[in-house]
Amino acid sequence: MASTGNENPSIQGSTAHQGKSIPGHESNVDPNGSMLGAGGKLMSLWGHLDELRDRLIKSGLTLLVMFIISLSFCTRILNFLKHPLESALPAGAAALHFTGPMDVFVVNIKVAFLMSMIFGAPIWLYQFWKFLEPALYPKERKFVVPFIVATIGCFFAGVAFSYLFMIPMALKYLIGMGLEIAAPIITITDYMSLVTVMILSFGLVFETPVILVLLALLDIVTAETLASQRRMAFIIILVVAAIITPPDPISMLGMAIPCYFMYEMSILIIRLIKVKSSPDEPLK
Repeated sequence: MASTGNENPSIQGSTAHQGKSIPGHESNVDPNGSMLGAGGKLMSLWGHLDELRDRLIKSGLTLLVMFIISLSFCTRILNFLKHPLESALPAGAAALHFTGPMDVFVVNIKVAFLMSMIFGAPIWLYQFWKFLEPALYPKERKFVVPFIVATIGCFFAGVAFSYLFMIPMALKYLIGMGLEIAAPIITITDYMSLVTVMILSFGLVFETPVILVLLALLDIVTAETLASQRRMAFIIILVVAAIITPPDPISMLGMAIPCYFMYEMSILIIRLIKVKSSPDEPLK
């Protein structure tokens, strides 16, 4: 059928732009075809849930693989983890005891879980940051890789600090106090529960600088706000340390002091980032 020549100009203009981008709006679509906004990808609720599911599946599979591998080496790992206890006990004393037929089996599960969390940390922490990345502004995304490296490094630093310093000091203090009145009989379940809580707690607590710097980049907190709330922050740190650590002053202060140091370090890092940003732009 021949054209009448009366087509709507707006329709013709729309047809002319099919298959090519509109000038000045090329940045509204990423290479994967996802719409972009000022704050990153514009994802629906279901899109966010799908992304979260994918990240959780990848993290879960990583933990499962690490868990299965760790089960094969539970005896060697447990012998390594009990070194701090052996150094705190009197010479010749048996390090660990079990009181039920299921104790060793349960402890093997705890050991495998702990090792899967530690050795799988680079993967599940990476998945966590990749899930957050679409919500960040383009200028914030340049910090994603440094944040991933810093998060993994801080976690391993907390794990090492707990195993090498805090657990030995806490055990020497607590066992030494008990030796004055009785002989120590420490069960394998109690010891591994303590080690698991201490190691994972310190690993997470050492993430304090990363979390505070991230909140500053998102304009949720500022260095001035953190500096003005030092006293309240110190009280909260003491309360959290008292809840997480064993009920002794050595363990509590051993967690509280490094945590407060990292709080002050976070303020310094935020101020340095703010100085490097242009004066007429927000921190982000």
